[in-house]
Amino acid sequence: MKIHESYSKKDLVKVINKYNIPNIDLKLTRYEIVKLLCDTETWKRYNLDFLENENLNKSLSIKEKNEIILKAQQLIALHKNGFILNKSIYTSNQQVIDEAKFISKYGDISSVRRAIRFVNEHYNEKIKPKLSNDIYEKLKHKEEIKKNSIQTISFKKGTFKVSFN
Repeated sequence: MKIHESYSKKDLVKVINKYNIPNIDLKLTRYEIVKLLCDTETWKRYNLDFLENENLNKSLSIKEKNEIILKAQQLIALHKNGFILNKSIYTSNQQVIDEAKFISKYGDISSVRRAIRFVNEHYNEKIKPKLSNDIYEKLKHKEEIKKNSIQTISFKKGTFKVSFN
């Protein structure tokens, strides 16, 4: 019973909340949480065997994330140039599309989604950014808020009494 290193404290807290595991203070360090989760009784009761495998939803390292953001910013800069390849680092349209397909795996990053949207609009592509369930739900919720907050004019009939002191 060993928890794979790819699980961060945040991931372990999500597991604790999902399975409603009691008696674990979320303010503890990752090391202390791991010790409590590796308790044989807790491990068997909540069937935590999946924690021994690598975390498939592992987040990027800072260096990898910065590289992805840089590529997305280059595509956004190309959009701002009007997709003129002479003024960019790209030499062909196919290279731009390949770059967009590569970064689409990291759709949780907002600049990646924006860059892909620009490439899709200009090249009539249908590249879809890959989103985690958490980000998908957040974006869906934001969209619902936008739809519900559209200002409209409302007219009310009746007699109104206005007084000025």
